[in-house]
Amino acid sequence: MKKLFLLAIPAMLLASCGPKEYAINGKTTGELEGKQVMLLDNAGETLDSCLVVDSAFAFTGLVEGQSVYTINVEKTKARVFIQNGADITADITSAPAKVSDNGGLNDNYNSIMDVISAASKAINEKTQKLLSEGMTYPEVRDSINADIEAIYDIYRNSVESNKENIVGAHILGIVAREFYSDLAQLDSVVAGVKYATEIKAINDLRAFLEAAETTKEGKMFVDFTGFDLEGNASKLSDYVGKGKYILVDFWASWCGPCKMEIPNLIELHKQFAGEKFIVLGVNVWDQEDKFKAALEEEGIEYPQIFVPRDNKDNATELYSIQGIPQIMLFGPDGTIVKRNLRGEEMKIFVADQLK
Repeated sequence: MKKLFLLAIPAMLLASCGPKEYAINGKTTGELEGKQVMLLDNAGETLDSCLVVDSAFAFTGLVEGQSVYTINVEKTKARVFIQNGADITADITSAPAKVSDNGGLNDNYNSIMDVISAASKAINEKTQKLLSEGMTYPEVRDSINADIEAIYDIYRNSVESNKENIVGAHILGIVAREFYSDLAQLDSVVAGVKYATEIKAINDLRAFLEAAETTKEGKMFVDFTGFDLEGNASKLSDYVGKGKYILVDFWASWCGPCKMEIPNLIELHKQFAGEKFIVLGVNVWDQEDKFKAALEEEGIEYPQIFVPRDNKDNATELYSIQGIPQIMLFGPDGTIVKRNLRGEEMKIFVADQLK
């Protein structure tokens, strides 16, 4: 009997030495009674769900290391920093939601954002005051540059002082696109911030910068597949790399600046289309019926590839495109000759290449 008792002691110790679950206890308004509450991970995937009962909800669980989750109920969202053992309260009775954890990760983040919010408010008030005193917008911009840099310093210092926890990684994700346009520089910073590779905004920026490097001027084209006007599969490689210069216009029917370039593209099509040159439209971020209607309205006769929003090949991501129109010229061998072509400069550049 004594031996059995002694054997049971290690088992009890093992059972008590496991990580303690995090606990999220939330409260809502009565309007959300019975509604489903979702707990989402950093990638937006559902981890857990429950119903609002008596204006309250709760989640418990275990997490590897630290992470940042989102509570989502109806149109209300709350960001939550998670680590095992954390006792978290989430008050979503009003906007913005209030998340706290007795001096833990969430309270740390809240204190940082309170400082940034106060500094931003001061800049807005200063801007309005200077404008009311007769300053021009360029003069005001020059006047508040130092104040803006001071806020950027708060972000940088907050990342540095929290580089060993998820808060620092999340703050880096907020400002990464503003601070880093070079892939090597971003990678250097990310390497020094724990959990940075778990932040979607950082991973998205890295993919964007990789695409920018892959599709910069002088690089070979990257192929993608969309659809022609009859709904058949159509690839960029059906046109590019076939011995002709191809002027590719990434555009959408709702895009005003895109429509401003269409007369220039039509002019180039009429003037040069043939054995050495083609204009190709690539319609993105659009609806098929509106795209086809725009072709008729604008009198577009040059070939098109339609890339649906849910297309497997995301043409704009592959070419690191953040805004449209993006018009680029591909050489006869498929090399990207020039990006960001517009207006008269575009017409002159194309004509020079075709001489």
